[in-house]
Amino acid sequence: MPRLLLILAMILPAAARAKSSIEEIGDFTQFIVPAYAFGLAMGEEGYKGAHQFMYSYGATFATVHALKQTIDAERPDGSDNKSFPSGHTSSAFSGATFIHKRYGLKQAAVPYALATFTGWSRIYADKHHTRDVVAGAAISAAFTWILVDEYSGFSVSASPGGARVGYRKEF
Repeated sequence: MPRLLLILAMILPAAARAKSSIEEIGDFTQFIVPAYAFGLAMGEEGYKGAHQFMYSYGATFATVHALKQTIDAERPDGSDNKSFPSGHTSSAFSGATFIHKRYGLKQAAVPYALATFTGWSRIYADKHHTRDVVAGAAISAAFTWILVDEYSGFSVSASPGGARVGYRKEF
């Protein structure tokens, strides 16, 4: 029994630190993915993509926060009743889905992975239920698919020697 207590005394603080680190990374990725999407859009001539991103992100943000105030859903950790839907997840998926819709799925693979991690981190940290995360992702996807147009003059490619961003405009 003392050996088990010693092992638990060593493992539990490490597990708590890991949980805290995962939550902190999720806190960070909720902003990084949309910031990257906005940065890509700002590189376009005329800023049409940036305007569309702001409309879809703003609509997502307003809807998610209105639902949080309206729906009385307790968080798994019991800290408050603002669990549904996940704001972190909606933010990250707003950026990833924007990149997908505007620039193509190939360019959105890493942003989708980061957005998925963001959602998972919220469940792992006991801040959200799975339904909260799925709802946050769905809300952002819906607004993005409605408000954002495809952009065909943009390309991103990577090779072992580096990365390349290209823009093509036909006259």
